[in-house]
Parts: sequence; C-alpha cells; structure tokens
Amino acid sequence: MANLIALGLLATALVATAKGAERSYAEWSKFDPSHFDPDHTHTFEVGDIRVVIGDNHAHGGSDRSNYTGIQHLSHRQWASNVFNPRYAGVIGLRQACTLEKTGSNAAAIWIERNGQRVTESYSVVPPHYIDHVATFMATGKTGYWNDTCYMNGPSDPGIHVRQTDGSWVRHYSEKHGHGASIAPASWTPDDFPVIKQVPDSRYPHGGRGFHESFCKLRFDPEYPIWYGRFDTMILVVMMDRKLGKYFVPFMSPTGGGFSDEFQRTNPAWDYRCLLHDLVPGKPVTVRSRLIFKPFVDHADILTEYEAWLKALPKDSLQPN
Repeated sequence: MANLIALGLLATALVATAKGAERSYAEWSKFDPSHFDPDHTHTFEVGDIRVVIGDNHAHGGSDRSNYTGIQHLSHRQWASNVFNPRYAGVIGLRQACTLEKTGSNAAAIWIERNGQRVTESYSVVPPHYIDHVATFMATGKTGYWNDTCYMNGPSDPGIHVRQTDGSWVRHYSEKHGHGASIAPASWTPDDFPVIKQVPDSRYPHGGRGFHESFCKLRFDPEYPIWYGRFDTMILVVMMDRKLGKYFVPFMSPTGGGFSDEFQRTNPAWDYRCLLHDLVPGKPVTVRSRLIFKPFVDHADILTEYEAWLKALPKDSLQPN
C-alpha cells in the first residue's frame, strides 16, 4: 500500500511538473530546454546567448496565448530572461502562426494575410546577436510595422537614444500613455500622426492608444537605435539606417506587468515604423538587430552599428 501511495504521489508531482504548477516566475525565467514545448518553439545556444523562438501558444507557466517571437533571451553573464518569461520580446504577429526552423541557428514564424505571407525571421549570430527581418506585401503607399518587447524587471526601466549632437539621452514615460514615443529629429509638424480623439480615452492626448503621444526628446535618424540596461549588461535594438525617418521608439513603464523575480514593474520597450512612399504590390523588408552583451560604452554601440550596416544586404526597403 505504501508503495502505491508513493507511486501516486510521484505521478501527481510529474503531472504538476508537466503543467509547470510548481515552478515560480524566477524558475521559468532561467534557461532550461525542458521548459519549452518543442512543437511550438525552437531553442538555440549560440556564442554567449541562449535564445528561444516561439509561436502563439502559451508558455512560461501562463495560459495566455499570442506572445509570438523571442520567448527567451539570456547570456552566460546574465542567467535570467531579459523578457517577461510568460510573454516575449520582438512580438509582431500576435496571432496563430506557423513556426519553422530555417537553418541551424535560425527560425521563422509566419501567417497568411489576404493571400500574402507575413513573416518574421530570426537568425542567432555569435557571439551575442539576433538578426530580425520582417517581410510583408505593401497594400498601399503607406505601411506600418510594430514590435513589442515586454521586459523582465530591469533596474533602470528607461530607454536611451542618440541625439543629433552626439549625446545619448534617457527616455522614461512616468505613466502609461504619457509622452510614450520619441520622434526622429528630421520630422516636421506635418509628419506627426493625427490623433483621433475618442470620448472614453484613458490618456491626456485623448486618443485610443498609449503610444500616440510624443515626448519632447528627438533622436538622430542617422542612428535609429535604442538601448536599455540590465545592470552591467546592455540590450540594444538597431534598425537599418534607411528606416531612420520612419522609426519611432516608445515605452510604457508598466506595460509588461510585474516581475516576481526582481520585485519590480516590467516596462514595455517597443518600436514601430511608419512607412511612406511604398509601391503597392511589392514586398517590404524591415531589418533590425538585437544585441545582448556586457556594456562597454557609447562608442562601442556605434562601432557595432556601423559594422552591422556594412554586412547588410545591399537591398532597398522594397527590394526587387
């Protein structure tokens, strides 16, 4: 009888383990391939980083779906996921999608929309890079691409951008929806999107979306880059220079919920591209790179950026 009881308890424990019931937020945050369903994720250990690309299925102990993209990113010198382990980073599609491995260190997720494929491709490059490419068909002269990053309790929740005088400045929206976005310094008043006023708006700008309001800071469109800090580590997002006049970084101080691991609020560090002068019926290619490594200095970020630009394919925003 004792053996039967023991076996029953063991079976219960195994079921609980499979469901993740006993794992804490912090445990989900640590890299463990057994945490990730191989039917819905691809896992890569390349150079100094560990990366998991996943589809729309719930993960990290959550029952919430549609957090597509990078579901884990950590480093040999930073054991925790930089993204909320129950959500993700670089989330673009946010819906049921197809996941496929496209190379030894690469994966893609895609959907069919109006008979055309929309794809997000991820390539993990040693020692600490993730190259991201979004491709879709232009349906008009303007287009839009947005990626969301739900962070995991950084001690500094702000993001940093480079101004035209070469200085780097920190942007922090004190409250969700208050001055969330940063415009390129090249924009004129006519370049700012018109905010459609709604009667039930939660925000001072009177619009529907938290991202619609802009702070007073401006960034240099020659350097469409933002970065955030995790103590001695740095997470950098850089866009192809040709996107500088379209690129808009924005953030929410509370968009990613709460980090039980670090006992701090999770910010959302996001970006969007408001594309113009497109040729309808031609594909659009939006290229970016993520870097996660120990922080050196600002000169190192610019060196990384110029080196990446030199290695990019010599195509246009709408390659033939």
